[in-house]
Amino acid sequence: MPEGTDQMCPIRPGSKLASPGFEAFFQRWDEARDGNDLPHMSHIRPTEILPKFLPHITIIGVENQGTRFVIRLAGSAILDVSSVEMTGWEVDEANPDPVPLPASQASLERMKWSVSNRQPYCLGAQARWSGNDMLAQRTLVLPYVGDDGTVERFLTLNDLEFTEDPCHSCPNTNCVGGR
Repeated sequence: MPEGTDQMCPIRPGSKLASPGFEAFFQRWDEARDGNDLPHMSHIRPTEILPKFLPHITIIGVENQGTRFVIRLAGSAILDVSSVEMTGWEVDEANPDPVPLPASQASLERMKWSVSNRQPYCLGAQARWSGNDMLAQRTLVLPYVGDDGTVERFLTLNDLEFTEDPCHSCPNTNCVGGR
């Protein structure tokens, strides 16, 4: 698992999540699994996502056998904070200014971990991509599979706030990386 100041929390059914929005999002994902370990990506239907969540989601495509991650859709809240349209960017490019390699590498490693472990996770970190050192993000990352059973998409819900501790109110205690 990646290391650094970011906090990564693997999520399982029954895990406590940081907010009611995360709980609702995870519940929908869990129901969409329909007895499988991961739901099919056909269950990602933006038209069925509550309007209050739409500005805060991203859909990330998994390509090249889980080594390339491309932002397919970035909600308007992401654009509002970063002033950059990230749709179409690779995950490690999604920064208005160059980001230190360890931060980009950690982001890629978390997604690779999720692909290989077939498990969702939460992330608590400073929103380095925003260009604002005080903006923190909590992100719920939910993997979905394609017809061949491999992870092909991530649906994320992003909670952005101005704080030095992105996990200050999260009840989860099984995080990795300083929690």
